[in-house]
Amino acid sequence: MENGNGASQNVLNLHGLNEHPHDPVVTLVNELLENLSPLSSDRCIYRVPVSLRKVNAEAYTPRVVSIGPFHLGKLGFQAMEKQKLQYLQSLRRRVNLKFEDCVTILRAEEKKARNCYAETIELSSDEFIKVLLVDGCFILELLLRSYYRTLAAGARSHPGNLIDEGDLILSNPYMISDVILDMILLENQLPFFVLSLLYDFVSNHSLGPLPSILNLVHEFFRSITNIDQCPANISTLQVAHFVDLLRLYYSPNFPSSGSKDTLMFGFSPSATRLHEAGVKFERITSSCLLDLEFVNGVLKIPDLRIHDSTEIFFRNLIAFEQCHCTDRYIIHYMTLLGSIINTPADVDLLMDQGIITSIAGSSEDICALLNTVGKEAVLGDVCHFFRLCEDLNAYCKTPWNKWKATLKRDYFHTPWAVISIVGAIILLILTFIQAVCSLISLKGKA
Repeated sequence: MENGNGASQNVLNLHGLNEHPHDPVVTLVNELLENLSPLSSDRCIYRVPVSLRKVNAEAYTPRVVSIGPFHLGKLGFQAMEKQKLQYLQSLRRRVNLKFEDCVTILRAEEKKARNCYAETIELSSDEFIKVLLVDGCFILELLLRSYYRTLAAGARSHPGNLIDEGDLILSNPYMISDVILDMILLENQLPFFVLSLLYDFVSNHSLGPLPSILNLVHEFFRSITNIDQCPANISTLQVAHFVDLLRLYYSPNFPSSGSKDTLMFGFSPSATRLHEAGVKFERITSSCLLDLEFVNGVLKIPDLRIHDSTEIFFRNLIAFEQCHCTDRYIIHYMTLLGSIINTPADVDLLMDQGIITSIAGSSEDICALLNTVGKEAVLGDVCHFFRLCEDLNAYCKTPWNKWKATLKRDYFHTPWAVISIVGAIILLILTFIQAVCSLISLKGKA
């Protein structure tokens, strides 16, 4: 009786595989497997998924500058490549930067840097190190120039003017705006540890103390984050790249609520429906956009400022969460906003309360933005705002809350209306008393 191995052997013989141990297909597959790189836990820089990119490709594509290997050599960036070299030259002269030492440091970390990219980088070792050096020093010089806009000429370590006449970036408000946007794109990143290594080297060769790299980055992106100070709980060791840092700015101050079977209920009624049910809206000042709270019929929402960079900012945070994170609180936040804001009337209501301010577009534009920015994103297993949405839905479903709101809105909306209603009630009571007294009088006569 043949055993399992014998049966398998017969199958192999039947197909003639044993007769061709060096079949070219087998050889090809074996070579592919031998060259297959294992997935690294260091990967953190990704190509944006096609499902997200097709909604708005421009939100993920650099406009004026390529950072890192993904968009290297593409047309349209030639002028900025020259500017990179000018920044590199300026930094080298100011701090006596020795390229040999920088390259030695980067070569020691090349494997780790390559592993940060989610796809194989088809660049030679020399080309890859050159990208890290040129782009890394360009970013650091840009951060320093932006931080020290009033430095004295020739000073190396204290505030002065680092902007020269040939600076195409900081001397042009439109250009610096585009560069900032390009530097928050998920596909346009350098590993943060590379920037930290280079900055440590620059700091050690500076004639005086320099601000921390986190403070430099914070000041550079301050116009986008609208946060006054870099959160104290963030360290350079936990930052993967700029997009990750900006996401860490909005880490929630509350634990996730809900479970896998509760996610489908994590949607809120619209702002107008909440208002009709008697919910009041209150604008609060918070460093975290996610600090929403519903207490005693009052929905407290941190103020949201809509500007030209809002869509690119949130789309790339969402893309990073989609590719990298199991804890997707930015996606949940934008999904919640999309459910609260269904129509331009919802936008107007929140703008009247000071919760939303905008310098970009009409109520219709804002509504469209907040309803599409999270389109095609996968929410994950746990909804951060499940409990909040559950409470809001329960409040709207309570008839008394709606009756009370309707009564207050239609009959007690002004002091004169209140006086009129109270007067009518008093008149009704007096009429009732008069009728009772008349009946009693008639009975007495009878």
